[in-house]
Amino acid sequence: MRHAVATPLTVLLSVLLSAGPAGTPAMAAEPATPSSSAAAATTFRHYPTLLPLPNGFSPEGIAIHGRTAYTGSLFNGAIQQVDLRTGKTKHFAPPPGAGRISVGMDVDRFDRLWVAGGGHGGPLPGLVSGFRVYDTRSGAKLADMLFPAAKFINDVKVTRDAAWFTDSADPAALVRVPVSATGRIGEPQRVKLSGEWAPGGAINANGIEATPDGKHLIVAQTTLASGGAALYVVPSASSGTAVARRISLQDHLESADGLVLLGRILYVVTHHGVVKVKLSRKLTTGQIESITEVPGAAFASTADAFGSRLYVVDANLGENLGNVGNPTASFEISAIRLP
Repeated sequence: MRHAVATPLTVLLSVLLSAGPAGTPAMAAEPATPSSSAAAATTFRHYPTLLPLPNGFSPEGIAIHGRTAYTGSLFNGAIQQVDLRTGKTKHFAPPPGAGRISVGMDVDRFDRLWVAGGGHGGPLPGLVSGFRVYDTRSGAKLADMLFPAAKFINDVKVTRDAAWFTDSADPAALVRVPVSATGRIGEPQRVKLSGEWAPGGAINANGIEATPDGKHLIVAQTTLASGGAALYVVPSASSGTAVARRISLQDHLESADGLVLLGRILYVVTHHGVVKVKLSRKLTTGQIESITEVPGAAFASTADAFGSRLYVVDANLGENLGNVGNPTASFEISAIRLP
């Protein structure tokens, strides 16, 4: 585990371009699985473990809401919804128009699907930097906002008062979008990462998660200048500049793409498997406990959890991005047991 290996979005960008000190965030003592009533009541005996997507779809992100998974296209931004019980896929939202794609996604407390839209600093030509918001009940597009200050809006996590996006092509930046108590969406703001954050390679901030109280973010940096990847804690009260603190890992992390946080267990998705990291209570250190292969996946990109399962997207980019929009290329979501 000493030589850095590129994750799917690393390839995507580089082809073309224990207790801690006082004041550190505290976490729950034990890991937890998702607490939704749907997940709690679910038994998976008859749930499929392989969820095929349409040929040529080119998925990257995933968000699970109830028993439905949403995933979007890197090719044209269309969004599919997948019934986790049956594995059946159907259309959710059409392609949003020229220059817009779908990357990471998350569902907020208002049942809205937030979608990161990539941008002009990424590897795919002709894109605009921005994000979109949809009503999960009707599929209606509620917002389509441009933010030219960002280079490649990649992943998103929504807390009670903001949506946080990673800007992977910027050496050190996140994007914060305020969300009011009534759900009103504010204007996006660029947040510069400082503190222990150091600009790395072609892709910097990538996967993002939040602690259950929403006070801190966990951000993955895919490529360090020295090789490998890193994880950081960022206070969510930040505006303008955020002081990032690096989590000290007790082993080498080769790469990092999507993140899933369950209690003190952080699952880091990489193209060669899902890395299980047990975090200390105050998020100062992390122990890599295992790496789980995703059967059949060519390029695992990210995941979301439901009950005792992790649903992992196979982006299957292909050589030199040859599978993005390729009508003969196959894509799928694989379900694995939580390691």
